[in-house]
Amino acid sequence: MHAGDVRETFGVAGAYEGAGLPDALVLLTRTTRERGHLPLHADLDDLDEPLRLGDAAGDRTPARFIGDAATLVRLYSGRPVEGRTYELAGAEAKELNIFW
Repeated sequence: MHAGDVRETFGVAGAYEGAGLPDALVLLTRTTRERGHLPLHADLDDLDEPLRLGDAAGDRTPARFIGDAATLVRLYSGRPVEGRTYELAGAEAKELNIFW
């Protein structure tokens, strides 16, 4: 269980947007690379530089995500994204889930 799950359950704002979000993005980047996950170029509203996740071998054209970091974390962790605004091209949301 994640603190974001608890916040969301009780309707507290900021689920998946806590102070640990930058660390979570670093961990997510490393984990998706080590596991050879599908490549993704993420243009995050909350960061100045794009984030590159997944396999860097270049065997597949990277998918592209545009949105906020909390939504990206939700997608990778298989959490609900209903009501969130984002764009995803070159992959389906379910392909990002690292737990499948």
